Amino acid sequence: MAMSSRFTLGLALTLAVGILSTASAVAEDSIPRLVYLISEGDRLIASNIQFSRFDALRLQAKEKIEQQKVAKAVIVVVTNQRIIGYSVYQSAWRVVPRDAGETVVSVDAEDYSASVITSDRMLNFNGRSGAWVEMKR
Repeated sequence: MAMSSRFTLGLALTLAVGILSTASAVAEDSIPRLVYLISEGDRLIASNIQFSRFDALRLQAKEKIEQQKVAKAVIVVVTNQRIIGYSVYQSAWRVVPRDAGETVVSVDAEDYSASVITSDRMLNFNGRSGAWVEMKR
């Protein structure tokens, strides 16, 4: 293969990889935001853009929000009593009770998933299925 042919082939491969990388980044960034959280008194309200609806969850007596995160398709709220996830695709709130004496280490949410790490366990929320899974630490 001649030197100019190798150069042309190398340049074409470099451009192809660059285009694919850019397309992949654009695809990841193009996930639309499908949910918003509204806190109103003793209610959490999910504004579900995907299905054009609102879903409310009432807080219990003496329940206080400690942390909250909203991603493109999930909401996670940690209160002094519960760990709460909202799934756009299930149009539902899913609740896991807090253990006595359990402290929250971190709360994160991104795209279709959420994660809560506590002093006692690790929890992940799947926004597509609306299911919590947990593992003791």
